[in-house]
Amino acid sequence: MSRVRFEIIPPIESPNEPVFITGGISGLGNWHPGSALALRWEPPIHVGTIEVPMGVRFEYKVTRGAWEREEVDAWGHVPENANFTPWLDSTIHHTAPDWKDRYAGRLTTDRVWSERLASARDLFVWLPPEYAQRPGQRFPVLYLFDGDNVFDPTSSPISGIDWAADEWCRLLTREGVIPPTIVVGVRHPQGHGEEGRSLRELDLSMDYGGRGFSAFAASELVGYIDSRYRTLPNRAARIVAGASLGGLNAAVTLWRHPAIFSKAICFSTSFEDTAEHLPGQCPTLIHLEETVSLPADCRMFFAYGDQGIDECYAPYHQDLGAIFRERGWVDGRDFKVVQMKGGVHGEGSWRLWLGDAMKFVCQR
Repeated sequence: MSRVRFEIIPPIESPNEPVFITGGISGLGNWHPGSALALRWEPPIHVGTIEVPMGVRFEYKVTRGAWEREEVDAWGHVPENANFTPWLDSTIHHTAPDWKDRYAGRLTTDRVWSERLASARDLFVWLPPEYAQRPGQRFPVLYLFDGDNVFDPTSSPISGIDWAADEWCRLLTREGVIPPTIVVGVRHPQGHGEEGRSLRELDLSMDYGGRGFSAFAASELVGYIDSRYRTLPNRAARIVAGASLGGLNAAVTLWRHPAIFSKAICFSTSFEDTAEHLPGQCPTLIHLEETVSLPADCRMFFAYGDQGIDECYAPYHQDLGAIFRERGWVDGRDFKVVQMKGGVHGEGSWRLWLGDAMKFVCQR
């Protein structure tokens, strides 16, 4: 027999609600949700274990106890049955994008051609429920770099975990914290290029093509979205966000283009960049320190963890906070720099931090 452990990351809303695994074997209730495997809530995941004959393939689905409350994918569709064949003791990691009875809004795809980058960039665009309900209304926009990781766990290439950006916006809107918001995820090219660097790194790094990408985001991307969707076309209604090199590029994009963006969210910001600049020798922070004044009426949220590589980011963020204060920005009003206890460099942490970040940059 093989012991199979399920670890299910639930949707953002009411994450502690009971979750069940139902499937085509007796340990999972033989497709009867009422007899399914009930998982235990061990924040931030639901866990449970069954024993299965070694080598026996089984199918399963994730529900909240009934077919009316089963999992749907990032597009709102009921997915095909998941399946697994155990040979040894195993763990199944699974992120549930949303529930059938709660899914709202519309995720779609788009593509924008860039003269600056001499290539196209694919986009994921999420429209809030109010977009269809209120045809005369215009909406703020959250621009997220690394768009593969922000809506759909199946397109998040390494972790299988997404940021739940649509879920966070829907939940925070319902709570009255933020207005209904369009979310745009910018996808980066796949593969490798110069010096074996990934094309994503070449897109975002300030050591390579990051300034060009920043200019594309501020001019061509924003212009395209404003022309195609009912946006609020002003800086106060635009947020730019990213993590790692995406966080670095998001920060630089706001500093270089303050007439376009007024808010930025930067997680686990890689100030060392691809050249691995040491604290005190980071060109981005040196340039910021040499800037006479910072743009007014901005709000920036920086978060990084205290585990793994993120632990090394503390000196960079301390320097960043000092520069902000010297230039007249006020903690808790214009910016926030937070080291997250237990945080790591990955989507699992960034997903948890997004709600607090949105609350801060959107506070009135």
